[in-house]
Amino acid sequence: MAISEVKICNLALRKLGARLIESLSDSSQEAVTCNLFYEQVRDAVLRDHPWNFAARRARLAKLVEGPAFGFLFQYQVPVDCLHLRQLNSPDDEFVVEGDKILTNFDGASVVYTCRVTNPVLFDSSFIMALSARLAAEMADDITGSASRAREMWTLYLNAMQSARLADSSEGREDEVLNDPWLEARGIYGADSPVWGA
Repeated sequence: MAISEVKICNLALRKLGARLIESLSDSSQEAVTCNLFYEQVRDAVLRDHPWNFAARRARLAKLVEGPAFGFLFQYQVPVDCLHLRQLNSPDDEFVVEGDKILTNFDGASVVYTCRVTNPVLFDSSFIMALSARLAAEMADDITGSASRAREMWTLYLNAMQSARLADSSEGREDEVLNDPWLEARGIYGADSPVWGA
């Protein structure tokens, strides 16, 4: 069966030992609390890690009016952007101010974390982290127990650590750069027999 917002909320409620819900529109305390927290917690967990499933790329249209000072150009932040990861290349300087991206680069492209609302698109590690964070946020309202809330925060942090390990193994390998410390020891970047072996 496909994952849904209700299933994710029920995972969180199960961690708290609470009654499960059938719908977010139920009048039960559990459903009302889930409805109150779900969207904000989902977006917070999306921002907490550069999830591969939530990565988007876009070419930005330059705004007619430039920044008052400090940078040459400004662009509109994409409407579904939760966190701007990089501009053009990882070393490019930029600042996000409100809903604008300020930079000295003309013709900017971005990589960002977008707001993913369809649970079917969520990574399984993200689902576990989201349900743990949701349980942590709702613990006081549902159980009235501060110690239960602390347990859920620990569970969330552990879920995020596991998710980071799994998510980081998907993608290209980091380029081995020449580093003065390594060069002093006879190791020369990608051309080194140590890396090329």
